[in-house]
Amino acid sequence: MKKEFSQEEMEQILKNDAVIPTSVDEKIKETYDKLGLTAAAPEGHDKGSASQKTRPVRMKKKKMWVTIAAAAALTAGLGITAFAVNQLLKVDLTEKDGTLAYNVSVDPEAKEAHVVTSSPTYVPEGYEYHEDGPYGGKWHNDTTDGSMSIITHNAADLYLMTQTGGGTASQIDKGDYIKTVEIRGMNVDVFSSDSIYTDDDTIRQDVVLTNEEYGYMIQVFLKGTDLADDKALKVAEGLDIQVSDETVPYATDEEIAKIKEEQTADFDSAYDSSLFYNVGDVITDPQDKDNKTEFKVTDVRLADSLPLDQFPKENYVPDYDSAVAPLLNEDGTLKPHERYSPASDSFSEDNLEIADSKFIVATVEITNNGDSSTEEYITPMLEYLSKDENGNYTKFDVQSASAAYQALNVDGAPLYQSVQQFTDNQKQHVRFAEIGAGETLKCTFAWVVDDDCTDNAYLSFFDMYGGMTNSYPRVKVTE
Repeated sequence: MKKEFSQEEMEQILKNDAVIPTSVDEKIKETYDKLGLTAAAPEGHDKGSASQKTRPVRMKKKKMWVTIAAAAALTAGLGITAFAVNQLLKVDLTEKDGTLAYNVSVDPEAKEAHVVTSSPTYVPEGYEYHEDGPYGGKWHNDTTDGSMSIITHNAADLYLMTQTGGGTASQIDKGDYIKTVEIRGMNVDVFSSDSIYTDDDTIRQDVVLTNEEYGYMIQVFLKGTDLADDKALKVAEGLDIQVSDETVPYATDEEIAKIKEEQTADFDSAYDSSLFYNVGDVITDPQDKDNKTEFKVTDVRLADSLPLDQFPKENYVPDYDSAVAPLLNEDGTLKPHERYSPASDSFSEDNLEIADSKFIVATVEITNNGDSSTEEYITPMLEYLSKDENGNYTKFDVQSASAAYQALNVDGAPLYQSVQQFTDNQKQHVRFAEIGAGETLKCTFAWVVDDDCTDNAYLSFFDMYGGMTNSYPRVKVTE
């Protein structure tokens, strides 16, 4: 199925850890801040970090570089490219089979890039910049739940992306392309699309601005309801762009080779059969041998309903009364919902179908065998794997056509979690728990699953990003 990234998915991609050159590390951190991806710590919670605005999270040792450019469908360069005088960057928007992608080449001889920053002088009415909270570091419309992000890539960023194949999996539907205009001598591509959800009237406007002389690309992502045409373009027209005398080096050949090696190890390798566990098995993190935390699924089952006397409202991650109850029948079972056929290749009305669903309920014991307390990401993620006749696994997605239904399992995270320690900030940190030395924490989780996908459902552990690699431990939901 052709993947079209929503704003939320783009932000989720950006959350992936990366083994990246120091020269671009600060750039990525800056981008995180702009998108509000540096989470605020729970009020009164201090693990000794330098800032109360930063939540300490144990990082994975082995992670692929996943670039911001996935949002813009950036692909590898054009091969041998002739650069004009005073030109660092060459960009072509190409079409194939009804989809568009950016072919980008960066002058390799330059070896360094100017630091580039951008800020808006025009912001659509109702969009306010949030310093902290769940929308910290980005613009948000509190009335419509609209959002706006502005991301700037300099030539060093783009060079690394092109050399490591960043964003090649993403595509832009040809029908979303509106026009190309010129702003201050720079090409600006304008896109607009409706939501893929039939119960959502959100409009998304994207603008991609490229400067070939200084080698930078700026992306404006604007989402909201009742957006007038060219709102995002107006933001782009008013950008205050500063090209600094300060420069950063391109990634070296050695750094690029290391990243590509880890990409292959994480994404192209077969699923390791030793990382498939059964109920009752002790599960440890294969990527972090020093981690003393153990997981054990003591029970997993399918359920038609979640009775409130057993599953209290306060333990739902989305609000039960407004988000969950409307999707239930009187007997607590889930109402049928629209989805896009998993066998289809696009999210069009022709591929809509009706599906029935049930719940997955799992009880998990998390034990800290270390000699000090630890703050751990405790949530297993739900993912779908198909298995061929040779025993090889392939991950696939099930895309709901209902935003309300999709909200129940955001990126594979459960809608119900019985242990919730940090919930002050709209349950932003509900997935983390403080576990004392020698302590065992017992938690019950619940997910929604389509009836015809139960046999393909797996729980993935130590995976904050929803099955992005093949190297996480997994437990099959049904046997």
